[in-house]
Amino acid sequence: MPARDESEDTDPRLRAVNTEDADEHTDPGRSASPPYDGPAWLAHVPGHSPSVAGLGLLAVGLVLSILPFFAGAGPFWSLVVFAGGWLVVARELRAAGQPHPLVDWVPPSLLRPEVPALYAAVTVGVAIRMIGIGITPLLWLGGAGLLAYDQYRKVYVGEEGVGRYFEPRQLTRGMGPVALAGVALCLMALFLTWVPGSRSSVSGPVPQGPAELRVVEVPRSATDSVYSIFDDAYDKGWDQSLSLTVEMLLLAVLGLMALRPEVPRPRWLRFAPVGVVGLGLLWTVAMGGLLLGPVLFVVGLAAVAFGSMHPVFLRRE
Repeated sequence: MPARDESEDTDPRLRAVNTEDADEHTDPGRSASPPYDGPAWLAHVPGHSPSVAGLGLLAVGLVLSILPFFAGAGPFWSLVVFAGGWLVVARELRAAGQPHPLVDWVPPSLLRPEVPALYAAVTVGVAIRMIGIGITPLLWLGGAGLLAYDQYRKVYVGEEGVGRYFEPRQLTRGMGPVALAGVALCLMALFLTWVPGSRSSVSGPVPQGPAELRVVEVPRSATDSVYSIFDDAYDKGWDQSLSLTVEMLLLAVLGLMALRPEVPRPRWLRFAPVGVVGLGLLWTVAMGGLLLGPVLFVVGLAAVAFGSMHPVFLRRE
């Protein structure tokens, strides 16, 4: 009888496989990718991106702003934050090589570096408006901080970054510090009281109805009302209509002043600060009273007007 081969008792389908080969060929339809070795808090974030994590915090803040007792940025700027965040997520996932059907349709023309750079500046402006006591200010500050930090490294610095168009040191030369101080004073004035007694004038009983009926028609507070300890929380400059738009215009003036002299610009740009100051004065007259907040805001606008004497706006080319 021939000697029995022990290999015949072994199932031919069972064989030792190298662990590296098993990991590499587990999913034939997916290309092998290196293991993630970054920060642990980004392990489960799409694209392992701090920007996506910051956008998640902003999304929570937007959802909470739907409730009446949480502060919000208003319908228009909430839509801007949502739409811009969608574009940033699409750019981050595409850069990480993680396609997703919800963002794959975004055209490459909307994923240029200028888009996340501008969006980060907008979110920082909204976060300044949201400074206060509550949950939503923390969400906005944390989300905008993560987004600005990550996008600064990705789209601002470097030879191909957006930073090649700007020289922030120009804000410390000539009339630049005057305009910078004026914008800071305007933003600080928006945290002060602008309309006296508006809260008490609309919360009294209605004479034509029962005493328990009360009419409350107040704007959305600049802070979470459940955490607010200030009696005039609804009378701040931030609670007035178009306050966030005025802030964005003032920050845009600083951005224009920080442009490098060799960057081409249209001729009408030298009139932009004067137009912003004029709109700010009209808005102050329409929304404010003879209080400290509006007075300081006008002083800040005057400083911005003097800052318009910056060489960036005086050149005629």
